[in-house]
Amino acid sequence: MEDFLDKFEIKIGDFILITGNLIKFIKKAKKIDKEFNLNLLIDSILDKIGNSGTLAIQTFNWQFCSGETYDILNTKSETGLLGNIALKRNDFKRTRHPIYSFAVAGKYQNELISLRNKGVFDANSPFDFMYKHNAKMIIIGLPLQNSFTFVHYVEEMHKVSYRYNKTFTSYYIDDKGNKELVEYDMYVRDIENKVLTFIEPLESIFIENNVMKVSLFDGIEIKKIDLYLAYNIIKKDILENNGNNLYKIG
Repeated sequence: MEDFLDKFEIKIGDFILITGNLIKFIKKAKKIDKEFNLNLLIDSILDKIGNSGTLAIQTFNWQFCSGETYDILNTKSETGLLGNIALKRNDFKRTRHPIYSFAVAGKYQNELISLRNKGVFDANSPFDFMYKHNAKMIIIGLPLQNSFTFVHYVEEMHKVSYRYNKTFTSYYIDDKGNKELVEYDMYVRDIENKVLTFIEPLESIFIENNVMKVSLFDGIEIKKIDLYLAYNIIKKDILENNGNNLYKIG
């Protein structure tokens, strides 16, 4: 476990956002310790960052977009095992947006769960909070193309032409059991014009600009991204390159 965590290069006081495909890691860990479970990984990260640190785990779910009822306490994450385990823990609480939410623990928990952003990527969203509080993102075993949602926050901040704001309406059950018909927004790609998210070029751009470090642990790729620096690189691509490293027409 320690060798794996050493690859994260995390320390006391860090603000960490984590996501990934942990299946390979779980298999390797269970060969060493049959009793291993992901709670041990979460505990170890929390120990590393201490009481002055914050851990956020992606718990995204897109069913609200299809008109299904969202229950903040019971709707599962569709973005990996780690998020669902965190949602069952007493030390984690979930941010409020029904589409892009995070399970959070630590220093900034209260600030994050108090956010009332209507739009996924708004200026008062968790993405904005992470940017302004120098969060680092750790991605395990996934390419940016399948994991780096932060890019869409930057796109909304600079009102790119290939995305637009769309409103979704469905029922929402809050943490007190109250059910209400609500509207939430998301800055979505322009499907009619065949816009596709394509951020593969950012892999090399981030490395070249010291925005992202990539390391290997027993064949598992671990990315660590400075979100503040990433914002500036993405902003530059939007303003000077028309976002051509962020999307394509297909």
